[in-house]
Amino acid sequence: MVKATIVGASGYMGGELLRLLVRHPGVEELIPTSRTYAGKPVSSLHRNLYRILDVPFVNPNIEDIDSEIVFFAAPESEWFAKIPNLLDKGVKVITLGGKFRIQDASLDSKIYPGYENQALLDERVYGLPELYRSKIKKARFVTNPGCYATSALLALLPMIKFKDSLDLNRLVVTSVSGTSGAGAKPSEFLHHPEACGTVKPYKVLFHRHLPEMEFILKDTFKKDLKLYFTPAVANMARGIMSFVTVFSEKLDVDLSDNFRNFYGKEPFVRIVYGGDENVPQLRDVVDTNFCDIGVNLDPVSGRILVLCALDNLIKGGSGQAVQNMNLMFDFKEVYGLDLIGGHP
Repeated sequence: MVKATIVGASGYMGGELLRLLVRHPGVEELIPTSRTYAGKPVSSLHRNLYRILDVPFVNPNIEDIDSEIVFFAAPESEWFAKIPNLLDKGVKVITLGGKFRIQDASLDSKIYPGYENQALLDERVYGLPELYRSKIKKARFVTNPGCYATSALLALLPMIKFKDSLDLNRLVVTSVSGTSGAGAKPSEFLHHPEACGTVKPYKVLFHRHLPEMEFILKDTFKKDLKLYFTPAVANMARGIMSFVTVFSEKLDVDLSDNFRNFYGKEPFVRIVYGGDENVPQLRDVVDTNFCDIGVNLDPVSGRILVLCALDNLIKGGSGQAVQNMNLMFDFKEVYGLDLIGGHP
């Protein structure tokens, strides 16, 4: 059993961590921190936790943390400098922000400036269980992938087998996300009258998840490559649907079968197949830690289209963080994550 502290427990990611961990069989105590809401009951903000978790938020005094695990779900700030002290005390750390995702010091400091620590960057393990499970099990410090990156990477990883037949300089990803991906802070861009009834592409020339995706893919494929990424926000609260296009020489293979074999033992990746078009549905993964993937190959042009659906706050965020915690403490990987989507 472990005690878990959530720094930034008042945000959407922090609230989802509380929801997933409050009945986790391996967690004996939760410490929710928030500067803004210190002293107020958790359930006064996260109303879904009313009569389930009514303890008060506490001020985040990181020096005094005595938990076995700390989740940093707060925006990047001075708490970066506290991570080495926590690790020295034997506390394990999972960060849900972008800092440290890219294990290249110059690129990391360019995309996420403000704090440099080469030792932390060298130690960090990228928290995508389907790719780095064995390293996560041994890790003290894990940095969670971005939500967009999770969807794109899970869609592309099974293509490693065919990398010599792919045009790796033309990987195209378009992702449509729910508005919760931008966090809980109000903004004009996501004000309901501005976001309702439309799809809003943004940062169409450069999004900071792009270098993260390319870094991990280059490390995995062991080849140079170029990825083109376009994000958009749709009139929905949560979920990501990614459309991933890969151009290839003509492949005479059953890609669905390849994807099923690649993810056959993964508890949270499901391959949709069997119809004329293998199309996952967002409604099947919202409020779950599942990632549903469908792959289609045009036998004439050789174009491959991979569709990937996941919940940006769970498999793309807090659920994946809990999955990583389970690996780090040798819990069953599915603990706290036995969530099933609704129908209809």
